[in-house]
Amino acid sequence: IQTDAAINYGNSGGPLLDLEGTVTGVNTAISQDAQSLGFALPSNLVKHALESVQKNGRIIRPWIGIRYVQIDEEFAKKNNTTSTYGVLISKGAAKSDGAIIKDSPAEKAGLVEGDIILECNGIRLDGKRSLSSLISEMDPGQTVKLRVLRNTEEKVIDLVLEERKEIN
Repeated sequence: IQTDAAINYGNSGGPLLDLEGTVTGVNTAISQDAQSLGFALPSNLVKHALESVQKNGRIIRPWIGIRYVQIDEEFAKKNNTTSTYGVLISKGAAKSDGAIIKDSPAEKAGLVEGDIILECNGIRLDGKRSLSSLISEMDPGQTVKLRVLRNTEEKVIDLVLEERKEIN
């Protein structure tokens, strides 16, 4: 979360509150180059991490195992995609950055490069909520329903989230 709340160097880490006094985030950093520009982690992300530590003794994050680009109307026009929303599974910038990570939940579920994920558990991926933020609120072992557009055919794919691993 970007904020203009006063966060002083060496004095960050406190709660970010809204006008009603509700914690919306945890202040974490300031921009050295901009006056009164700070950043906070969203409170739901911090809450999920805290719950994971309490339950498991460490932060456990789920993952799908894809690289993707968010689709919007401008992207769709430039790249001639068949959808104006969703996320396009695509390779990264480096030659070794495949679209689907080997042995990942995505590979096991049958996702392929070029698939467009339109929805995750019924939530349309139109840029208001990112796929990664939706997944970060879940736990390994949970099954997510992905509505996917492959070429011109829509299908629903069940994907079982796994614990995120370090990728070499």
